[in-house]
Amino acid sequence: MTYNSSNYEEQGGSSWVVDGTLTVNGTMTIAATATVGVPRVTKVALAAVDTAGGVFAWANPAGAAILVHSVHLDVTTFTTGACTIDVGVAANATTLNDTLIDGASLATAAKVLNSATNAGTNGSMSRKVTSTQFVTGSVASGASAGLVGNAYIVWSVI
Repeated sequence: MTYNSSNYEEQGGSSWVVDGTLTVNGTMTIAATATVGVPRVTKVALAAVDTAGGVFAWANPAGAAILVHSVHLDVTTFTTGACTIDVGVAANATTLNDTLIDGASLATAAKVLNSATNAGTNGSMSRKVTSTQFVTGSVASGASAGLVGNAYIVWSVI
């Protein structure tokens, strides 16, 4: 018998196991609370706010521990003056942390930064985030006036 989306559960299936290539024609939706380890990408707008967590703050939506595989900052309009950013895992939305990106410049040009190549001294490409933690982006030095862009957080439930 061939299982498909219309008869899989009728046949006693409770979860999908894919060995090989999974091809999706159309839209695939995975709930934030899903227990599968499929990587997701969440887009968060950057804000020109100079307080801790002011550039962005993203709460773990899964209700379980997750692995943040990487964070990418797509800076489409750079800051009007000198400015560096710290991105990391924090206990709340208003705490500065530099465990993913440490002191990367947001000035001089539009650019894409990421936690793999722009980790700096204290950063790391990936981090575990507990069910109650946040990923925050904070001004480490200077001012964020003029900043426009988005953070893309790549994560999966672990």
